[in-house]
Amino acid sequence: MRTSEVRRERELRRREGYRDIILHAAERVILRKGFSALTMDDVAREAQLSKATIYKYTPGKGVLLFEIMAHSFDDIRDRVEGVVDGPGSAGEKLLQVVQVVLESGEEMKHVNRVLWMDKAMLKLMRVFAPLPGKAGAAPPADRKMMAMMRQKRQMIVDLGARILVEGVASGEFRRMDTAAAADFLESVLEGFMHMRFWRGDAPLPPAAADNLTRFIIEGIRNPEQPGKEN
Repeated sequence: MRTSEVRRERELRRREGYRDIILHAAERVILRKGFSALTMDDVAREAQLSKATIYKYTPGKGVLLFEIMAHSFDDIRDRVEGVVDGPGSAGEKLLQVVQVVLESGEEMKHVNRVLWMDKAMLKLMRVFAPLPGKAGAAPPADRKMMAMMRQKRQMIVDLGARILVEGVASGEFRRMDTAAAADFLESVLEGFMHMRFWRGDAPLPPAAADNLTRFIIEGIRNPEQPGKEN
């Protein structure tokens, strides 16, 4: 590897490290005082970085919610990618992916709950679900961030589809539309986490990932190979 490539890689790691520090600091501030009351000075103090450094890595409070959500998607994608490229049968990988998604939901549940009760979420919801007409249109910068998050989400769904393709190819899963099945898998996991949101702070049942994976695999396993069940 050339010296210039080493420097570039080192710089990317350094920038990503600072980004992690800043976004985790912002999450802690949000937990204490909510998003609307948060200031960039708060984030700088929490991260123990200068305000100039904070602004070098995030444009400002206006995009901080998007940054936090995007960071969560990036973390899930990296962990799921490690599962997809790792050892194990398709069923075993599917279980690991379910575990990753549930664990990520647990890690973010307190921040998410505070955000949903914050008036700043009303503005964000206009980006997710704009009202008809010009008055309901989101600013171009917000639409760009939303498109970026949709892309990050789709990357995770596509990784899930790769596991299904692998399972079909090995005979472990029945033949199916793997893209549609991956969308269904995402819907099941999102529905489960939405249900958990309404149940407050109840701990995640230890067998949750196993039970969900069994439920999913029962619908997609190859009936000619009953021994492949999880």
